[in-house]
Parts: sequence; C-alpha cells; structure tokens
Amino acid sequence: MMLLRGGNILDLKNMVVARADVLVSDGLITEIINDGSIPDKAEIVDVSGKYVSPGLIDSHIHIESSMLSPVQFARESIIHGTTCVLADPHEIVNVFGRKAMDAFIDISRRLPIDIYLGVPSCVPATDLETSASVITIEDIIHYMKNDRVYGLAEMMDFQDIIHGAGTARKKVDAVYDFGKIVDGHCPGLRGDDLSSYISNDRCDGIVRIMNDHETSDPDEAMEKLEKGLFLAIRYGSAEKDLDKILPSIVKRSGKLSRCMLCSDDLSPRELEKSGHMDRTVKRARDIISETTGCGLEESTLTAVSMATINPAIYLDRFLKFHSLPPVGLILPGYRANIAVFNSLKDLTTELLVHNGEMAVKNGALALEMPEHDFSEFYYSVRLPGRISPDAFRIKTAADSSSVRVRVMEILPETILTKISLEDMAPDGGVINASPEKDLAKIAVFERHRMTGGHFVGLVKGLGLKRGAIASTIAHDSHNLIVVGMDDRSMARAADYLIDHGGGIAAVDSDMVMYLPLKIGGLMSTYKAEKVANTYDLLKEMTKKMGARMENIFMTVSFLALPVIPEIRITDRGLVDVLNGSFIGIFST
Repeated sequence: MMLLRGGNILDLKNMVVARADVLVSDGLITEIINDGSIPDKAEIVDVSGKYVSPGLIDSHIHIESSMLSPVQFARESIIHGTTCVLADPHEIVNVFGRKAMDAFIDISRRLPIDIYLGVPSCVPATDLETSASVITIEDIIHYMKNDRVYGLAEMMDFQDIIHGAGTARKKVDAVYDFGKIVDGHCPGLRGDDLSSYISNDRCDGIVRIMNDHETSDPDEAMEKLEKGLFLAIRYGSAEKDLDKILPSIVKRSGKLSRCMLCSDDLSPRELEKSGHMDRTVKRARDIISETTGCGLEESTLTAVSMATINPAIYLDRFLKFHSLPPVGLILPGYRANIAVFNSLKDLTTELLVHNGEMAVKNGALALEMPEHDFSEFYYSVRLPGRISPDAFRIKTAADSSSVRVRVMEILPETILTKISLEDMAPDGGVINASPEKDLAKIAVFERHRMTGGHFVGLVKGLGLKRGAIASTIAHDSHNLIVVGMDDRSMARAADYLIDHGGGIAAVDSDMVMYLPLKIGGLMSTYKAEKVANTYDLLKEMTKKMGARMENIFMTVSFLALPVIPEIRITDRGLVDVLNGSFIGIFST
C-alpha cells in the first residue's frame, strides 16, 4: 500500500488542479484522501507541491523506429512520464512474422510500461516487392484473444477498403465484430470515400475503422472528427502534424475529446534528449495557450487530457473486452499508472508508478529492467553470397551514345518522389552515377529468402558527391537498400551489412562507419545514448559526402516503399506507384 501525500492532482474529469492524497493498493488507485488522514500500513511517499497526473499514453508508435529494443525504449520512455503505448510492430513482423509478434507480446508482459500491440494489418504491404513474412486473416483472429493485443494496427489499404479488393474488409470485420479496436491510416481521404472507409464500406454511420494518424490538413481534420473518427495527432521526429492542425481545431471547435497525441516514429536522439510524450504535451500546451490566450493551468490540463483520458476512452473497448481496469484518470478503481511532475511548466517526471509499483523515483529508474535474449533475431541478412561491384552496373547497348533514363527524383523536404527523365551518355555500355547532375545509383537486394533478386536504378536529389550508404531499414519489407556514387563503394557498404548482420553503414574512400542493428536489421541492443551518438556521427559523415538533407538515411528508408507516390524501387524493379505496375528504367 502506497500513499502519495501532499500532491496536486490533475483532475481531468473536472479540469481543475486539486490538493489531495492518493492511496494505491494492489495495482489500483483505491482512494482519494482529502482530510489528511493516513491509512494503517501505508508507505508514505512525499510529493508535496508536485503535480500528480495519470500516466501519459502514446496512441500510436512503431517502437522499431527508435532503433531501440522494447527494453531500451521502455527505459527511456518511463522516465518521461509514459506508462502506456499503442504499438504497431509491423516493421519487425514484416521481417520475422508471428515469431516477432509473439516475442513482443512476451516482452510487453515484463516491462514497467503497458505496451499494447496492434496486429499489423498489411504484411506484406504490397505484392510489388519480395517480403519475408505474411500475416493472414487467420493470424489476426488468432491474436485477438490475447490480452496484450488491442486490435488491428493501421489499416493502410484504404483503396482496398473502398473498392473491395483483397481481404482488407474481411480483416476489419473480423476484428471489429470480435469486439476490439481497428486503427486507421487514410491520408487525404475526404467525402464519400472517407465515409466508405471508416464504415468499412457500409456507409451506415457506424465507425468501424476508428482513428487516423496521417491527417495534416485542418479541413481534413475537422471532417474526420465530425464523422466520428478519433485523431491521433502526430508529433514525431520527422512529421509534426500537431503544429499544422491543432491550432485550427482549437479555433474552429475547441472540442478536443477525440483528439489524442502520438509519436508514430521517434528517433533515438529525440527520445533521449527531448523526451517522449512529455515533450509532445508541452508542445500541445503551448499551441493551445497561443491560440486561446488561456493560462498555464488550463492549457496544461487540456494538453495532458490529449495524452491520458482521451486515448483511454479510445482504449475502453479493448479494456472492457478483457475486464481490465480503466486508465487515464486519478480516481478510485482506475489502474495505478501515475506520473508525478515537478511543475506544470516543466513537466519533468519526478516519480512514476506503473501498475502500483514504483518505476521512477527522483527522476531516475527505481527498478532493474528485465533482460531479454534477442539472439533468435540476429543475422537476418540472408543473401546467396557477397555482392560484387558488377551487381550495380546499369547496362545499355554498347553502341549507344545517349539514352533516356527514368529517374526517381526526390521532392524537397518530403518523402514524395516524381518520375524524371534524364539523357545520359553511357561509358562502355554502362550508365554511371553523376555528381554533376545529382544522380546517384540506388539498388535494392532481397535479403530474406536468398532469391538473389535485386534491381538497380538512379535517384536524384540526395546531393551525394562520393561514397555510398547502405541500410537494412527499407520500409516496409526491409530489404537491403544501397545508394552511392561508385560501384565499389556500394558493394563494400552492402557486404559490410551482410557480414555484420544488418544495420546502417556509410563508406567514404577507406573509411567505414557502422551502426549495428542486430535485431532483425532494425533495432540495436545498445542503450539510447549510444545509438543516438553513433547515428549522429553517421549523419555528419554523409553530409561531408555531400548529402544535402539532415537525415539521408530516413529519406532513403522510404524509397523502397511502393505505396508512396510517384515512383519507388524494389528488388523486383521500378514501380509506378499511381498505376501499381513496374516500369522500365529506359524510356524511348
């Protein structure tokens, strides 16, 4: 029995700050004490002058995006006040299938944070690349019985929902009818198409696909809220939709009860340096204050609600299904997931209670993190052999003096691309990279099934002048992707990852820098600070090689995802995304 004594409770039901003591027993909040009495045998924890809040909830995140294992991710997030995340493990499940899902479920039971998992809805994402794994509708139904699985993770195939292709509608019905949650993913969807999508093509007013985290337009946000969706408003390391849409929502409606906060993707440096949901709550608080002119207390209560009671209401369907206690408020009968902040302004986590147990005290871990053996997920880069420089040749007719080549051109400050045409002069029947034209070679090698399949093309807009980079992070199938200015450097970077079991590598002349991501080629066994430091060094190295963007690795990681317009590359060829078909590298 634990008594948090002397604190100021963030009463999110009445939207006030109230002085009271909080009694915790058997994993639950059992009493709010206003008269100063002390129950027998209660361990007193002095939180005088501090602010007692429900633990923060991230309503949508891919833990793998941090490049940390779930253990190391939990270590960082709980010291920033997070007690619950809704995680979509589709990165690691794309690589290892049900084995990865089972491992994440097992790990989640032993960590001082509630990691509730969505079963990935689209594994593989498309049939335009060679994937390692398949999650079937039978697999999805199998996991619905599990009390760590909240439902179906982001249903990305919104076109299949609208047009009735494939098994997308059946997956949604299976999970919704079972009684669990279906997450959405519908960027830009409006009007009748949106109504069709959220109702799973019934258009009967029932919201079966229940949220969206891809909204970046204020008008789109308002329409989705009006039609009954929850919005998981993103404030990640790359996409900060919170800045784009929250001011408008506050001005136009002021109703934020179905607005949640989420990270989606969070870099190790952001997590280690700036925080997790605490950083997002502070940003939301500032936006609310700037938009409305309200004071610190009111704006903080509203922002905290978006990371506590609002996602808790979203989770209610799942919690009730498994007869789990409610979360998101400081009230008797609610789960004792509690963050104690030093002040409303700073929101620094002084103390954190998870399931009634002290996990953070005086801003530091108060318990030993569990160990987990991830070795079954090591050495996931499986190719028939090493890669020679010849594998990167783009051959054309030997007597051609000029050829027109289709190029993947990256649009500035986005992950979108367009199809460009470049006239190139072959050298001995081979097309080379061109620093003058800002053209690098790009190649994808199938790394799961030892098929030997690979394809080489050209990419414009990265800025590289020399050297090469390689990565086993290549959404969503995570094949081996290589970009560079000469074939030898590209082969060296690729072989380095094959030899070392995956990760990120940069090659510049005789220098090789490497971040090992042993767990499926996606996650490190290191702690956050070491991962962040190594990653920063890699980014600085690529800038010296000419890279013009802050994080070339993040940009490159999306160039093999054939669901983002307009052109992508997979191990099977160049993809015209809008038409869903392969196109040749040479144009007439």
